[in-house]
Amino acid sequence: MRLPISCMECFRVDGHPSDVAISVELRGDGLYRATCPQGHITLTAIQEQKFEVLFDLGAMALLDGYTREAVSSIAASLELFFEYYVLVVSLKHGTEYEQFSKAWNPISNFSERQLGALLFVYLLENKKALEPLILEGKPQFDDRSRRDTPPWNAFRNNVIHKGYIPSEVEVIEYGNLVYQFIYRLIGELKVGAAEFMGKATFHHLACGRGASAGQPVSTMSVPTLISLVRAQGPAPHLRDALPGLEKYRRWLYARPQSNA
Repeated sequence: MRLPISCMECFRVDGHPSDVAISVELRGDGLYRATCPQGHITLTAIQEQKFEVLFDLGAMALLDGYTREAVSSIAASLELFFEYYVLVVSLKHGTEYEQFSKAWNPISNFSERQLGALLFVYLLENKKALEPLILEGKPQFDDRSRRDTPPWNAFRNNVIHKGYIPSEVEVIEYGNLVYQFIYRLIGELKVGAAEFMGKATFHHLACGRGASAGQPVSTMSVPTLISLVRAQGPAPHLRDALPGLEKYRRWLYARPQSNA
């Protein structure tokens, strides 16, 4: 997957964005160095959290027919959302970002411990347990009963650890469980912690600027299926959101681009 980056120097000089996008390879740190056709060097940090990008990677893998890879990226998106949720609530309760990072680091490689952190932070924030749990979620299939359908966690483990090759229908239905779960908690955060979602974004962008060695960094936002900034909520079902992603992808690769 590649992203289109606009040259901010061209924008400053010409007063409008360049017609040619700079195509850059997706990076884990969200910081992109690109050189436009005019020779300007641009450093750009994208606003989207990593879980937003990973969910799109999973959806694009699904559109390309790579079902196991789709499940892997969607599962990674969910786990990184756990971290994001705990961060936002921690900021709301007065925790400094550096102290959060120090506390999270020992559990950063342990998904079950991260889930435990989410469950108890949710309890403290909402004074009730988080229900229903995503791990217990089961989609409804026409050809099988819910009793014979594994929950999300078992499905994920079968795909990632046991080599199970899921069908496209399975990925869409299980992916929808994650899609709706993340959006449900985002909706709750927007009601009770919108200010601190903004602070989490600030820290996310600050990390990119911190890796820039003092060079100016511009910011941009890219459209994603799961979006913290989009006003409207989720589509009724993940399958209803996929055509929009396919349309965006066709537009992306139809634009005039130069490689960084």
